[in-house]
Amino acid sequence: MNWKIWKDGMMDTHTHYFLALPIPMELKEKLSLSMKNMKNELPFTRWVHPDDLHLTLAFLGRMEPSQKKRIMELLPNVVKQHEPFTIVLNNLGTFGNPQSPRIFWYGVEESEQLFSLRKSVYDVCQNIGFTLDTRPFHPHITLARKWKGPGSMTEDKLQSSSSLSQSFQVNNVILYETHLDRMPKYEEKEEFPLI
Repeated sequence: MNWKIWKDGMMDTHTHYFLALPIPMELKEKLSLSMKNMKNELPFTRWVHPDDLHLTLAFLGRMEPSQKKRIMELLPNVVKQHEPFTIVLNNLGTFGNPQSPRIFWYGVEESEQLFSLRKSVYDVCQNIGFTLDTRPFHPHITLARKWKGPGSMTEDKLQSSSSLSQSFQVNNVILYETHLDRMPKYEEKEEFPLI
Protein backbone atom coordinates (compact mmCIF):
# COMPACT_ATOMS: atom_id res chain seq x y z
CA MET A 1 0.00 0.00 0.00
CA ASN A 2 2.82 2.39 0.77
CA TRP A 3 6.08 3.07 -0.98
CA LYS A 4 8.76 2.36 1.61
CA ILE A 5 12.08 3.94 0.79
CA TRP A 6 15.00 5.20 2.85
CA LYS A 7 15.28 8.97 2.90
CA ASP A 8 17.79 10.81 5.07
CA GLY A 9 18.26 7.68 7.18
CA MET A 10 14.52 7.39 7.86
CA MET A 11 11.98 4.98 6.39
CA ASP A 12 9.53 6.86 4.17
CA THR A 13 6.20 5.01 4.32
CA HIS A 14 4.06 7.48 2.39
CA THR A 15 2.22 6.48 -0.76
CA HIS A 16 3.82 7.76 -3.97
CA TYR A 17 2.27 8.80 -7.28
CA PHE A 18 3.37 9.46 -10.85
CA LEU A 19 1.83 10.54 -14.16
CA ALA A 20 2.53 8.37 -17.18
CA LEU A 21 1.41 7.15 -20.57
CA PRO A 22 -0.13 3.67 -20.42
CA ILE A 23 1.05 0.92 -22.75
CA PRO A 24 -1.73 -0.91 -24.66
CA MET A 25 -2.29 -4.54 -23.65
CA GLU A 26 -1.30 -5.89 -27.08
CA LEU A 27 2.08 -4.16 -26.86
CA LYS A 28 2.55 -5.25 -23.23
CA GLU A 29 2.14 -8.85 -24.38
CA LYS A 30 4.74 -8.40 -27.15
CA LEU A 31 7.14 -6.71 -24.75
CA SER A 32 6.60 -9.49 -22.22
CA LEU A 33 7.64 -12.11 -24.78
CA SER A 34 10.64 -10.03 -25.77
CA MET A 35 11.67 -9.62 -22.12
CA LYS A 36 11.48 -13.39 -21.55
CA ASN A 37 13.85 -13.88 -24.47
CA MET A 38 16.26 -11.28 -23.11
CA LYS A 39 16.44 -12.59 -19.52
CA ASN A 40 19.03 -15.29 -20.33
CA GLU A 41 21.32 -12.87 -22.14
CA LEU A 42 20.83 -9.90 -19.81
CA PRO A 43 20.88 -10.91 -16.12
CA PHE A 44 19.11 -8.12 -14.26
CA THR A 45 17.88 -8.58 -10.68
CA ARG A 46 14.34 -7.29 -11.21
CA TRP A 47 12.31 -7.42 -14.41
CA VAL A 48 9.23 -5.21 -14.60
CA HIS A 49 5.88 -6.99 -14.45
CA PRO A 50 4.26 -6.63 -17.92
CA ASP A 51 1.19 -4.95 -16.39
CA ASP A 52 3.47 -2.28 -14.90
CA LEU A 53 5.03 -1.18 -18.20
CA HIS A 54 4.50 2.54 -18.85
CA LEU A 55 6.23 5.72 -20.02
CA THR A 56 6.67 8.18 -17.13
CA LEU A 57 5.96 11.87 -17.67
CA ALA A 58 6.37 13.08 -14.08
CA PHE A 59 7.20 11.35 -10.79
CA LEU A 60 5.25 13.18 -8.09
CA GLY A 61 6.22 11.34 -4.91
CA ARG A 62 3.90 12.11 -2.02
CA MET A 63 0.61 13.86 -2.75
CA GLU A 64 -1.38 15.94 -0.31
CA PRO A 65 -5.20 15.91 -0.66
CA SER A 66 -5.07 19.56 -1.70
CA GLN A 67 -2.58 18.72 -4.46
CA LYS A 68 -4.75 15.88 -5.77
CA LYS A 69 -7.71 18.26 -5.83
CA ARG A 70 -5.67 20.74 -7.89
CA ILE A 71 -4.54 18.01 -10.30
CA MET A 72 -8.15 16.98 -10.83
CA GLU A 73 -9.08 20.62 -11.48
CA LEU A 74 -6.21 21.63 -13.77
CA LEU A 75 -4.82 18.61 -15.58
CA PRO A 76 -7.92 17.56 -17.60
CA ASN A 77 -8.08 20.87 -19.47
CA VAL A 78 -4.33 20.94 -20.09
CA VAL A 79 -4.21 17.37 -21.43
CA LYS A 80 -7.25 18.04 -23.67
CA GLN A 81 -5.25 20.69 -25.52
CA HIS A 82 -3.18 17.88 -27.07
CA GLU A 83 -4.32 15.61 -29.89
CA PRO A 84 -3.69 11.83 -29.82
CA PHE A 85 -0.39 10.85 -31.41
CA THR A 86 1.79 7.81 -32.08
CA ILE A 87 4.94 6.79 -30.24
CA VAL A 88 7.48 4.52 -31.95
CA LEU A 89 9.84 2.27 -29.95
CA ASN A 90 13.26 2.36 -31.53
CA ASN A 91 16.18 1.21 -29.35
CA LEU A 92 17.38 -0.53 -26.22
CA GLY A 93 19.52 1.33 -23.70
CA THR A 94 20.62 1.68 -20.09
CA PHE A 95 21.07 4.24 -17.33
CA GLY A 96 23.94 4.16 -14.85
CA ASN A 97 27.34 2.51 -15.17
CA PRO A 98 27.44 1.09 -18.73
CA GLN A 99 29.11 -2.13 -17.51
CA SER A 100 26.73 -2.61 -14.56
CA PRO A 101 23.60 -0.55 -15.30
CA ARG A 102 20.83 0.19 -12.83
CA ILE A 103 18.06 0.61 -15.45
CA PHE A 104 17.44 -1.22 -18.74
CA TRP A 105 14.91 0.35 -21.09
CA TYR A 106 13.25 0.66 -24.49
CA GLY A 107 13.66 4.13 -25.94
CA VAL A 108 11.30 5.91 -28.30
CA GLU A 109 11.77 8.03 -31.40
CA GLU A 110 11.97 11.80 -30.97
CA SER A 111 8.44 13.19 -30.88
CA GLU A 112 7.47 16.85 -30.72
CA GLN A 113 3.98 15.88 -29.52
CA LEU A 114 5.39 13.77 -26.67
CA PHE A 115 7.73 16.54 -25.47
CA SER A 116 4.94 19.10 -25.73
CA LEU A 117 2.53 16.95 -23.69
CA ARG A 118 5.20 16.22 -21.12
CA LYS A 119 6.02 19.94 -20.75
CA SER A 120 2.33 20.78 -20.23
CA VAL A 121 1.94 18.07 -17.58
CA TYR A 122 5.23 19.05 -15.93
CA ASP A 123 4.33 22.74 -15.76
CA VAL A 124 0.98 22.00 -14.09
CA CYS A 125 2.63 19.76 -11.49
CA GLN A 126 5.30 22.33 -10.68
CA ASN A 127 2.68 25.07 -10.34
CA ILE A 128 0.75 22.86 -7.90
CA GLY A 129 3.88 22.57 -5.77
CA PHE A 130 5.41 19.19 -6.60
CA THR A 131 9.22 18.97 -6.54
CA LEU A 132 10.06 17.29 -9.84
CA ASP A 133 13.18 15.77 -11.39
CA THR A 134 15.17 18.50 -13.15
CA ARG A 135 17.22 16.22 -15.39
CA PRO A 136 16.50 16.40 -19.15
CA PHE A 137 13.51 14.30 -20.24
CA HIS A 138 14.65 10.97 -21.70
CA PRO A 139 11.42 9.14 -22.64
CA HIS A 140 11.65 5.38 -22.15
CA ILE A 141 9.85 2.26 -20.95
CA THR A 142 11.74 0.60 -18.08
CA LEU A 143 12.14 -3.16 -18.63
CA ALA A 144 14.49 -4.21 -15.80
CA ARG A 145 16.59 -2.92 -12.90
CA LYS A 146 19.97 -3.70 -11.29
CA TRP A 147 22.48 -5.63 -13.36
CA LYS A 148 23.70 -8.69 -11.43
CA GLY A 149 26.14 -10.25 -13.90
CA PRO A 150 28.04 -12.50 -14.33
CA GLY A 151 30.29 -10.28 -16.37
CA SER A 152 29.35 -6.83 -17.53
CA MET A 153 26.84 -5.31 -19.89
CA THR A 154 28.33 -4.70 -23.32
CA GLU A 155 27.12 -2.96 -26.47
CA ASP A 156 27.24 -6.37 -28.17
CA LYS A 157 24.75 -7.77 -25.65
CA LEU A 158 22.42 -4.83 -26.25
CA GLN A 159 22.67 -5.22 -30.02
CA SER A 160 22.08 -8.98 -29.91
CA SER A 161 19.05 -8.70 -27.64
CA SER A 162 15.57 -8.97 -29.04
CA SER A 163 14.48 -5.63 -30.48
CA LEU A 164 10.94 -4.61 -31.34
CA SER A 165 9.93 -2.16 -34.01
CA GLN A 166 6.59 -1.28 -32.50
CA SER A 167 4.38 1.75 -32.03
CA PHE A 168 1.37 2.70 -29.94
CA GLN A 169 -1.26 5.41 -29.86
CA VAL A 170 -1.26 7.90 -27.00
CA ASN A 171 -4.84 8.70 -26.04
CA ASN A 172 -4.61 9.54 -22.35
CA VAL A 173 -2.43 10.30 -19.35
CA ILE A 174 -2.82 8.17 -16.20
CA LEU A 175 -2.24 9.03 -12.55
CA TYR A 176 -0.71 5.92 -10.94
CA GLU A 177 -0.34 4.98 -7.30
CA THR A 178 2.56 2.73 -6.26
CA HIS A 179 2.08 -0.36 -4.06
CA LEU A 180 5.43 -2.00 -3.33
CA ASP A 181 3.75 -4.88 -1.48
CA ARG A 182 1.87 -6.02 -4.62
CA MET A 183 2.67 -7.43 -8.03
CA PRO A 184 1.86 -5.73 -10.33
CA LYS A 185 2.56 -2.70 -8.16
CA TYR A 186 1.14 0.25 -10.09
CA GLU A 187 -2.57 1.07 -9.76
CA GLU A 188 -4.41 3.38 -12.15
CA LYS A 189 -6.16 6.04 -10.07
CA GLU A 190 -7.30 8.66 -12.60
CA GLU A 191 -7.44 8.95 -16.38
CA PHE A 192 -6.99 12.21 -18.31
CA PRO A 193 -7.98 11.81 -21.99
CA LEU A 194 -6.39 13.76 -24.81
CA ILE A 195 -8.81 15.72 -26.99
